[in-house]
Amino acid sequence: MASPSITDWISAVSTAALGVLGFFITVWQWQLTKFRPRLASRIDGGREAIELTIVNKGRASGTVDQVDVLLPDGRIDSGLIFEGFADGAFTPLQLSALSSMRIIIQVPPGRVFDSGVQLLVISGRSRPKVLTPVSVAQGVGLFGLRSVLPPGSVP
Repeated sequence: MASPSITDWISAVSTAALGVLGFFITVWQWQLTKFRPRLASRIDGGREAIELTIVNKGRASGTVDQVDVLLPDGRIDSGLIFEGFADGAFTPLQLSALSSMRIIIQVPPGRVFDSGVQLLVISGRSRPKVLTPVSVAQGVGLFGLRSVLPPGSVP
């Protein structure tokens, strides 16, 4: 019985390498098909408004189910105004694939956000995310900006 030649070994190794490469590319492409929201938040210098930016990096649409502002003691802040929403109250939104939205959360007149507030965002099937807003430069205001929401999301 003759032993395998060098060309047989090269053929076997290259076939195995292509199989492994194909497996990793398939897994990578499968990951891209999910709803993958990326979150960022900023708070203005006067602590009158918070901007939440949600960018869907995935190829599937998904729902942003809940957005709340957490006080430093962990309680949910109530009475806030979600600009662009009916009655100023947040309602769940559908975010299309490869799209983004900006939500402006404002305090009622005569109030400011406590220092150390955080945002709680629940979207898709992932675990709730807690974000600490980054302060923008003093003198730069977010209060009065308009939310940019997906078309047809809010009546």
